[in-house]
Amino acid sequence: MEELKIHSEGQNDHLISIKEKYNKLKNSLKLNVKLTEEEKQIELKKAEEQFNKEKKDSKQNLY
Repeated sequence: MEELKIHSEGQNDHLISIKEKYNKLKNSLKLNVKLTEEEKQIELKKAEEQFNKEKKDSKQNLY
């Protein structure tokens, strides 16, 4: 018989992981010298939209 370990803080850990990933991406975009300021703003907006979508989707997941 297989033993399942339930982790009650799964959603919080997932949200923390998503936020860390977003912050790393945001910092790398800000420090990227190959992008113009306009391109940086566009990419930052895309990253923020993706972060918000993942955060919203995480509320619907069962942990």
